[in-house]
Amino acid sequence: MSLPLKIGILSFKTNKKKDKDAIAIKNAALAMGHNARIFRNANFQFSFDPNQPNLFYKNQKFSPPDVMIIRASVLDNVDLEVSCVKQLQLMGIPVVNHYLPIVRAKNKVRTMQIMQHAGIPIPRTVVIHNVEYLDEAVRKLGSFPLILKTPHGSLGLGVSIIESRRSMRSMIDLISGNLKESLIIIQEYVKEAKGKDIRVFVIGGRIIAAMERQAKKGEFRANFSQGGSVGMVNLSKEEQDMALKATKEIGLHVAGVDIIRTAEGPKILEVNSNPGLEGITQATGVNVAYHIAKFAEKLVKQKKWLIQREDVTVAA
Repeated sequence: MSLPLKIGILSFKTNKKKDKDAIAIKNAALAMGHNARIFRNANFQFSFDPNQPNLFYKNQKFSPPDVMIIRASVLDNVDLEVSCVKQLQLMGIPVVNHYLPIVRAKNKVRTMQIMQHAGIPIPRTVVIHNVEYLDEAVRKLGSFPLILKTPHGSLGLGVSIIESRRSMRSMIDLISGNLKESLIIIQEYVKEAKGKDIRVFVIGGRIIAAMERQAKKGEFRANFSQGGSVGMVNLSKEEQDMALKATKEIGLHVAGVDIIRTAEGPKILEVNSNPGLEGITQATGVNVAYHIAKFAEKLVKQKKWLIQREDVTVAA
């Protein structure tokens, strides 16, 4: 673009915690000749007074950037925690990603509902409210080991492998306290994957990079943050199409799609709205932060940003 943009990066880390991914995106935007600033979600205040601006930052009137890149690293009360994203959209500020797709992606149950409805393969899964349905859930899935997940989780947190009914009951009690007040996800364990999965980065409807993740010895989670190793991977046409379709169905501009290879073919594990950048950069050498900043630039230039209201997409 002829003029430098003001590119904001909205970090949900606490003020004292360094956000490496936000810094990487900021540095990429600066290298492109734009102005860039990291904003902390906790420093925003909303105003619903018709005589006041809609948004304040550190008690000062908020001067909006041309585009805001969202790094929503939140796990609990997601719809409330990311309210600032919706506020930005309602003010007509383009954001990457939108509020509603973030909320969808943060809820594993909602993600599976969307995947199944779209005909995208996922591992066999049972979701229960009450422990009295535990035995039937296990019967439907076959046999142990099984994977136990909470509806909200990231970086491999909230995911456990269960070897027996006894250990499952103990883990459920530990996780939920009262199962009637939460959902528990029980999923098949894919032995043939051998602790491996694939992370595909999709930005603006294009696959930018992909890596294979291998769990470290004694660990079943392949996440880079859990000590997993990463390396290059060649995607099949089916895997490419699956990653693109999953991202589109959730509605994300930027996504990390996790795929597992099974005897029945590839299946979607998760669709992440704020995938980490360190592992993919190390594995592939691709500057994913640059591609995120480049997409934000393109979004402003084409003036094609959208406001999301509930499940209806409305042109800004």
